[in-house]
Amino acid sequence: MKLNIAVAGSNTMNAEEVLDAVRLILGNLVRDAMLVITKEITDANMADLFICATTQAEELAKRVPSNKIIVLDLQPTSQFFVEVARIPVGQTVYVFNSNSKYAKRLVESCHRVGIREVEFILLGYEELSEQKVAASLRNAKYIIGIAKQVGETILLSPPYADFLRTDVHIIGIHRVASMQSACLLIQWSAAYFQQTVTRQVAMLTTKLRQAVVQNQANDEIGDLSCIANELERLLTESNQLIFTMHDAVMKSFANQISPHITMVDYYKKSAHSKTTDPDGSSNREIVETLENISSLNEKYLRLSKKLSAIK
Repeated sequence: MKLNIAVAGSNTMNAEEVLDAVRLILGNLVRDAMLVITKEITDANMADLFICATTQAEELAKRVPSNKIIVLDLQPTSQFFVEVARIPVGQTVYVFNSNSKYAKRLVESCHRVGIREVEFILLGYEELSEQKVAASLRNAKYIIGIAKQVGETILLSPPYADFLRTDVHIIGIHRVASMQSACLLIQWSAAYFQQTVTRQVAMLTTKLRQAVVQNQANDEIGDLSCIANELERLLTESNQLIFTMHDAVMKSFANQISPHITMVDYYKKSAHSKTTDPDGSSNREIVETLENISSLNEKYLRLSKKLSAIK
């Protein structure tokens, strides 16, 4: 079973950064993911899922249905803020980025964590003339920005490298997806695979029942009928597990905000208050659910072997 993913960005470098963040979440599921330039997308069917950063969400939504889009909110790691906080009070910090939109968001992030004693100047190098960028870089003692943009790829290569001071201090950002956006990606991917399995099992069950009807005298009717019933039961179990997993992930996330957030139980259809469990019940629930999913996979494998034997 394969999930076709397209990672979109304003340019290839930005798309690669988003892909790096996705790999940290989905691992090998994205080994064949394609990189695309948002404005060049003409076919929404080229992938099952499109992933982009916040700055590309509006543009991507013009080209792809919203139900096929996951927007990752990429956030700097805590180490970045620690390094910026060490810049002496009163200094001027240049925010080097391809566009001023994200540079502004980065400054706002610094302000939110209390970094207000330095002056930030936005430097959107794709929006300004080379002369203006050069003038700013010649004055810049402190520069911050996304690691790939303030590294060898852009800032430390011609023409910009020629304008840098010898005593310049550069702080690169390594961004990761926020927990909330990571959970949305996990939820979408899990639902996609579950729906795919649902369709496949439903088709197989129908075929098995048809075989029973068409072959009344066949000695293998009993085996086929039992397998069909078991597949149907496993399908129900699969549906329940996916909702349980979603609920467990969202509970764990909610606990990061407040232990008293009201959650909705998918099966009891009633609201209940999720309180802090000193034994880590939410984490234990996730572990148990994963074990159940693993057990479910083993059952599917056994059924597959039974079908092969009957054939």
